[in-house]
Amino acid sequence: MPDASLGDLARALNDLYRLSGSARFHARTMEATGVTMSRSGLRFLSLVADAGPVSASRLAESLDLSQPTASRVLQQLETDGLVSRQVSNSDVRVSHHRITRKGRAALERVHRFHVDQLTEALADVDASRRAALATAVTELVGRLHRDDVTTRRTA
Repeated sequence: MPDASLGDLARALNDLYRLSGSARFHARTMEATGVTMSRSGLRFLSLVADAGPVSASRLAESLDLSQPTASRVLQQLETDGLVSRQVSNSDVRVSHHRITRKGRAALERVHRFHVDQLTEALADVDASRRAALATAVTELVGRLHRDDVTTRRTA
C-alpha cells in the first residue's frame, strides 16, 4: 500500500505546478519585474541559461514541443536580445543558442521576484524549517531529474 504522505506530496506538487504555470502568476511576475516575454519564452530562456549552448532541437525535445515551435520561441528571444545564436563548429546546419547579458539580467529579476514571493509566503516559518523545505525540494528535483540538465530551472 502506498505511503499516504506521498499522495499528499503529489497533490501539493500538482497544485504548485499549476500555480507557477498559471497565466495570472506569469502576468504578475512580468509586471513586478518589468520583464516582457511569454511563459514559453521564460521557460526557454531558463533552460538555455542552465544548459549552456543548446540547439533548438534539443530544447524542443526537452520541452516536448515541435522543432518549429521551439525555433519560433527562440527567434523571439533572439529578436529581444535575450539569447544569441551561433552556428556549430562541427555542423553548419546546427545553431546553438546561449543566454546574453540582457537575458541573464531578466532571469535574475524574475528569480528575485520569486524569492520575494517565497519570503512573503514563508514569513512565519522559522529559518531552520525554511532550510529543511529548500533541502527537501532540491533533493526531490534532483532525484526526479538525475540525468536531464535541461529540466533545471533558474527562474
